[in-house]
Amino acid sequence: MYTVNEICKNGEPLPLQTDGHLRVVFIGTGAAFAKRRRQSNMLIIQGDHHVLVDCGTQGPLALEDIGLDVLQVKCYLPTHSHADHIGGFEEIGLMNRYLSKNSKPEMIILPDYEEDLWAKSLAGGMEYCESKQGRPLRLADFFKVQRPSADQADGGMVWNYQHGPIEISIMRTRHFPDTAVRIEDSQWCSGVFINRRVWISGDTMFEPEYPLKYAKIAELMFHDCQLFQGGIHASYNELMTLPESVRKKMFLYHYGDNWDQPASWVKETDGFTGNPVEDGFLGWAEQQMAYDFS
Repeated sequence: MYTVNEICKNGEPLPLQTDGHLRVVFIGTGAAFAKRRRQSNMLIIQGDHHVLVDCGTQGPLALEDIGLDVLQVKCYLPTHSHADHIGGFEEIGLMNRYLSKNSKPEMIILPDYEEDLWAKSLAGGMEYCESKQGRPLRLADFFKVQRPSADQADGGMVWNYQHGPIEISIMRTRHFPDTAVRIEDSQWCSGVFINRRVWISGDTMFEPEYPLKYAKIAELMFHDCQLFQGGIHASYNELMTLPESVRKKMFLYHYGDNWDQPASWVKETDGFTGNPVEDGFLGWAEQQMAYDFS
C-alpha cells in the first residue's frame, strides 16, 4: 500500500530519512527543457539511507526547493548522460571535494558507463582542477564508486545493488540514438526497480515488454512520457496502447510544460482526453510530493 503526501508544507526541509518505510520523492517531473517543474530526478529514501537517481542541470536548484543541497545528498545513481540527468554532477563533485570536509559521496555505476560518463561528460571541467600524484583526477577522486552486480532476471540482464534497506535493480533501456532498434544498439541508459515494489522506467522509447512485465510484480510504476510522437521517449499515444490493468498502476512523468493544456497536443482523432486519470492512468507524477509505502 502507498499514500501520496505533501512535503515541506511549512517550508521545512525534506528529511533524508524515514521511520523505516520506503519513500519516493520526485524533485522534478519535467522533460529535458522544461521550465515549470524542473527535470525528472528522484530521491529514494528508506530508514537512514537515500539515493538520488540523476541530478540534472536544474538538480541543485530542485534540491534547494526542498531545503537541501548537494552536500547533504550522500549517494547518487546516474541513469544516462543527457544533461537533464547528469548536468549537476560537476557541481556535486567539485563542492564535495573543495567545500566539504565530509567523506566523498557514493555513486552507483557500472564500469563501462563510468568510463563514458567521465571521458565524454565530466572530465572536461573536473580532471585538471589539480594534479594528484602527477596524474589528472578521475571520477573516483570525487565519488566513492559502488558497483552493482550482474544477474539474469526473467531472461534479461539486470544489475543489483543493496544500499542499506534499499534494493535497487537496474535494467537497460533503449533511449538514444533514435535509430537504435535494439537496446544493445543504444547508448547506456537505464531504469530502476526499487525493493521489488516501485518500477521507474527511466528515459526510454516505447518498450511494451517492460511495463507489461513489471506490472505483474510492482505495486506502482512511473513511466516517462512525451506529449508528441517520434523521437527518443515513449509518447502518451503509445502508452495509451497498454492494457488498462497496466495503466491503472502507472503515473506519468518527464512531460513537457504544456502537460496541463491538452488542447495544444491532443488531436480530435486520438481517442483520448489528455487527462491521464480519465484515460486510465493514475495521473501525472507530482513534483515535491512523497509516495510513501507502508
